[in-house]
Amino acid sequence: MKTKKGGYLTLKIRLLNTRLFNRYLTADPRACYNAEQGKILSALWDHHPQTATELAQVTGLANSSLSLMLRRLEEQGLLMSEQSPLDKRKRVFDLTEQGANQQQVGDDVSQQLSAVFYKGFSDAEVAAVDGYLERILANLEAEATVFNRQAKGERTNNDN
Repeated sequence: MKTKKGGYLTLKIRLLNTRLFNRYLTADPRACYNAEQGKILSALWDHHPQTATELAQVTGLANSSLSLMLRRLEEQGLLMSEQSPLDKRKRVFDLTEQGANQQQVGDDVSQQLSAVFYKGFSDAEVAAVDGYLERILANLEAEATVFNRQAKGERTNNDN
């Protein structure tokens, strides 16, 4: 059996993709955020408002990093927050008009990066790569769900 390098290649792709995204953002005079902050903004462009817990799940950012970035995005005028009407212990984050307007910048930079990412690929190859990546993601999400359930069960059983 041949050595499988998908995980390693995915890690390198993610690293280079993030670096290039940051460089493209820095080069765009309209951009008011960096790639890490873009994870939060992108999550809110897709669905808003959201709590910090929801944003942490979507972005994969640690709570400490997320809290600092949310505060910074508020200071930059891209986000606003308020107490949740459903749970007074939580804050809900939403886009300001300026934050919503940054979506065009994100879309433009994403298109620029996609052109590099898929350079030399036919439409059929792009569809195939995307399909394979979606399958890999589904496999990893399913395993993470099982692992999380097992970890919670172990904690519950150990507490008795």
